[in-house]
Amino acid sequence: MGKRTPSRWLTLIAACFGLLMLYIDLFIVNVALPTIGHDFHAPLSTVSWTISGYVLMIGVLPMGMGRLGDLWGQRALYLAGLALFSIASLACGLTPSITALIVFRVIQGIGAAVMTPGTLAIIIRAFPPRQHGLAIGIYGGISGLGLIAGPVLGGLLVQGESWRWIFFVNVPLGVVALIMAVLFVPESREATDSMPVDWLGLLFLSSGLLFLLFGFTRAGDVGWTNDVVIWSCLAGIVILTLFVITERQVRWPLIDLALFRNPPFVMGCLSFFLFSAALFGSQPYWSLFMQNTWGFSPLQGGLAFLPATGLIALFTPLTGLIAQWAGPRRYAFLILSVLTIGLSFLYVVFTLTPQSNYVGGLLPTFLARGLAIPIFSSCATLAVVSAVSIKQAGLASGTLGMARNIGTAFGVAVLSQVYLFHINTTLPVSLTTSRAAADQFLITGEGARRMLVEGAILQGFKLTALACFVLCVMAAFLAFFTRTRLLEKGIEHPVQKEEPGMSV
Repeated sequence: MGKRTPSRWLTLIAACFGLLMLYIDLFIVNVALPTIGHDFHAPLSTVSWTISGYVLMIGVLPMGMGRLGDLWGQRALYLAGLALFSIASLACGLTPSITALIVFRVIQGIGAAVMTPGTLAIIIRAFPPRQHGLAIGIYGGISGLGLIAGPVLGGLLVQGESWRWIFFVNVPLGVVALIMAVLFVPESREATDSMPVDWLGLLFLSSGLLFLLFGFTRAGDVGWTNDVVIWSCLAGIVILTLFVITERQVRWPLIDLALFRNPPFVMGCLSFFLFSAALFGSQPYWSLFMQNTWGFSPLQGGLAFLPATGLIALFTPLTGLIAQWAGPRRYAFLILSVLTIGLSFLYVVFTLTPQSNYVGGLLPTFLARGLAIPIFSSCATLAVVSAVSIKQAGLASGTLGMARNIGTAFGVAVLSQVYLFHINTTLPVSLTTSRAAADQFLITGEGARRMLVEGAILQGFKLTALACFVLCVMAAFLAFFTRTRLLEKGIEHPVQKEEPGMSV
């Protein structure tokens, strides 16, 4: 056993290094959008697709890629995704036009989607069940470091001579990550996993999710009643229905549908979906409020999140141990943590005024989140991966990633419509310029007009916070059902039993 321990820790470091690069890239681009638009003379609506195209891929593909990793081997798929991500990053930095940048960002998103499920699955397979909580905690802590480094590094690089360095920085990081993966990540595919791939099922799953996520993304810009949004969502539902029918007929289905009759797995993913809709879906509006309404610079906007992300990075390894220790009581920690996050949104609803500043208005919410987010993430992740067999670790990881990313897109769309509805019903149609500026959280005008616009923006922002509170309450309700009869008796799920050959 003594010889196995270094291998496990080196495997953990290698997988987490790739994960760190992904999380940095996920948030580093946000602060560069205005600069990219200025260089390419492109409107923000076009430039924003550099993010939307990336998010579409990491929302659509991880579930299918996670299952392919279970079948073909997580190491092989992880290396392929990492190589594609690094090459696409170089292409993004060298791109001559906004159209090419969007295309390369989509390819970069495909690479990220291919490698993302493998990071958690590799770690789960490398560690024995009794250490899963610790491993997941460290995994989450590295994610927290990415949350910190992304906005701050983005703010520093964008203030330099070129935004292109936000992509070039991935190239040396990708080379190091590839070397570490080749040296320290063992192949984890079981010999019994060799079976045909259900390509038709993969096509239906990916295309159905693509239409659905595209509809959510567009709804944030044009509303839920737009024809493109309606038809896109309907197409997604129809294709996903065909996926379910196909999976019932084929001999070797891509996904065993019995998995979705597993309460801890399903409710854990749905709770994570709503949690992501509230937390990550609201983040763009908090950034807009601080930068456009309060006048923060991009770097100041990134540093504003530092108290929360710093606590996340610091406490997530510890909360992984708490999640492991909690066992049958894990659902109670889920409920308590997500309600704490909900109350942090409610704090904004009742305390934020035109005279508020960062310290009294938003800092308490960031501190509360910093303590609660790692508890929820660790407990939800452990609940989901503990609900399936070790051979389905990639599928569980991919499904959880899909729930997070689609939940984020759903939250952005819902909160956008909440905010815009308030602005459009509060400000008179005659104030065309002020309404257009208020849509971007910008205060315009003088005297009474300025006070009216400022009040509408503030109240709209508070309404989005109230909507986030409701989403958190719904997530807490679903988290209750992650407990099962097995858990009530203090018995863990089958994944907690060591299987021969699973340790490396």
